[in-house]
Amino acid sequence: MRSWESRWNVLDRRQPSSVGVSRSRRAVLIAAAASIAAAPAARAQSFPARPVRLVVPFSQGTAVDLVARHLATGLAEIWGQSVSVVNPLGAGGSVGAAAAARAAPDGHTLLMLAVNHTINPALYKNLSFDLLRDFRPIAHLVSGPLVVVASPAFAPNTIQQLIALAKARPKEINFGSSGNGSVSHLAIEILKSQAGIDMTHVPYKGIAQMMTDIAGNQVSLGTTAVASAVPQVKAGKLKALAVTSLKRTPALPDVPTLGESGVTGYEVSTWNGIVAPAGTPDDIVAKIHADVLKVIGSKAFVDQLPALGLSLDLKGAAEFRTFIAADLAKWSQAVAVSGAKID
Repeated sequence: MRSWESRWNVLDRRQPSSVGVSRSRRAVLIAAAASIAAAPAARAQSFPARPVRLVVPFSQGTAVDLVARHLATGLAEIWGQSVSVVNPLGAGGSVGAAAAARAAPDGHTLLMLAVNHTINPALYKNLSFDLLRDFRPIAHLVSGPLVVVASPAFAPNTIQQLIALAKARPKEINFGSSGNGSVSHLAIEILKSQAGIDMTHVPYKGIAQMMTDIAGNQVSLGTTAVASAVPQVKAGKLKALAVTSLKRTPALPDVPTLGESGVTGYEVSTWNGIVAPAGTPDDIVAKIHADVLKVIGSKAFVDQLPALGLSLDLKGAAEFRTFIAADLAKWSQAVAVSGAKID
């Protein structure tokens, strides 16, 4: 308001013959400015005005889906509006992301972003959206490692033994993944590059069949999310060689990291965060961010993370944007090195 008043005082001094009119216009403009200043606060207080849709472009029951459903439940309680989780599938999460990017930028459509989304631009050359251009980061929420799992019949019991065998028998060891260019594929490609070994990739159309074939020794090893690995490791159907994070996971406390296993500096993590379509107003983004923090800081939310092999990893909007940019560059390089292509 002060800026409006200052500008109008200058005009008043320049037009002494129309002081009466100027004062009247000045009052109108001051009132308008006050109304404009109050609008964002009112808009944020009234948000959400209708049910909110949380787009999770991955299968139901996956870790990202379960995290999203816990988040949706908490937000619905705060907002007094339903928050529905929808799971449009396709192109490694890109189909759902494209739909979210086209949604009205009013906070009523949100997207759960995952590591796949920063991999996909290096694999799909004609994506209809750009992560940094078409979305507003709200918060990075959680992260967790993958686990390198092997058939119980596979001779190596450690990463060092695996590396030694792979060097002695290049390309003879097969490893599975959930598909070309998936994080489970690229995690092994990075291991190959850093350890100076060569193994043969066997892509699957999902984790479930890959896990079945590793347990049956149809392929020797692969990587998967902690939540998928723990039941089979505990049942003796698979053995865990290492986790891909810098620190051990509480879900598998006896399993070393790849760094501890001699692959210095190795780190691959899965992660999830929440974004809104570009153009969503600052005040709406700020309110969503504040309410997300309330949910993820609750005991109910935190207590379900260890079973999923995840931990809180909060990054605010600006830090999350920087993280996305760095992850895009990281995976672009990994895809180039691996030669991964979409079938």
